[in-house]
Amino acid sequence: MRLPPVVGLVVLMAAGCGGAAPQPPRHEDGEVRVGAIISQTGVYAPLGDEMERAMRLYLEEHGGELGGRPARLVVADDGGTAEQGRRAARELIERDRVDVITGLLASPVAEAVVAEAGRTPVVVANAGADDLGGPGVFRVSFTNHAHGHAAGRYAAQAHGRRPAVLMASDYSAGVETLDGFEEGYGAGKLERVLTPYGRTPDLAPYLARIPAEAELLYAFYAGGEAVAFAKAFRQLGYDTRIDLLTCQNLTDEDVLAAVGADAEGIVSVGLYAPGLENPENTAFVAKWQTRTGRNPSVVAVQSWDAMSLVDRAAARGGDLTAELGGVGELPSPRGPLRLDPATHDPVQNWYARQYQNGTNRVIATVPPKE
Repeated sequence: MRLPPVVGLVVLMAAGCGGAAPQPPRHEDGEVRVGAIISQTGVYAPLGDEMERAMRLYLEEHGGELGGRPARLVVADDGGTAEQGRRAARELIERDRVDVITGLLASPVAEAVVAEAGRTPVVVANAGADDLGGPGVFRVSFTNHAHGHAAGRYAAQAHGRRPAVLMASDYSAGVETLDGFEEGYGAGKLERVLTPYGRTPDLAPYLARIPAEAELLYAFYAGGEAVAFAKAFRQLGYDTRIDLLTCQNLTDEDVLAAVGADAEGIVSVGLYAPGLENPENTAFVAKWQTRTGRNPSVVAVQSWDAMSLVDRAAARGGDLTAELGGVGELPSPRGPLRLDPATHDPVQNWYARQYQNGTNRVIATVPPKE
């Protein structure tokens, strides 16, 4: 069922507490207005549903408040395009007078929104473009380079820099992730097999380009392309010919149902796994399973953490943009998380995960790059 575009949560003002003087309310009723730009239509609509569900769950679990004040989530559809995302940002700022913008699944949309946002702070809950940023931009997801670099460092340790080949969909996220892997692996330039983005019905000719001497394949695919790759790799017998390591998207919970048994045994490197053992994750997984009947995805965790960052920043008082950068470490289901004070990008652990019997199980922890 499509989620309603606007969710209003009106509750009584919480009593004041000690600490810094609260920021004067921007709105007469004192509420915090969060504008979420997501894909309600288009190719990323299923992820948009996941993102909105997590944000709504956070508000419900926190009594409809952020920073001790009533909160309202105003959701706008980006349709998967930069121009529609730009229009959505303008409307949220001018018509709805939101205090902060979040969401942002795709990097082109995020870049357009950041350009439009002006003085309104932006909390990126998914987009990974390496050059996305600015003084008012805060990211709780990852950069593509960091994603690939963590996988490269893990691969170098686990596979000993054996001859490797890289494979990805030919667009910015794929290329930037492969760049990061190559640097983290530390074995010089690696051969790449790039497939046309969004229009590769048959992967067999591309898999056939894997050099005979290669012993390890690192692959980046997401969404429907991830499903196609995982099925082709297993069904064409490449799982018996070469070791496979993948990005987090290829075995994330949002695609596993479609991949099915072909995902069994795949090792990936990502920022989250449902089986992580920490109090925040135990509570989050229980809430998510009760609500949905399945495990949470990376997008769900990132969206939860985006709301958590706004919550803690609003509670600090003062200018919201300044306070977003001053939150420090953020309790998260993924484990330790903080934002780099210079770039506002996340500093976090990464995890090698193996998909076994319906769950991504952590087999190794990759600490943040120093």
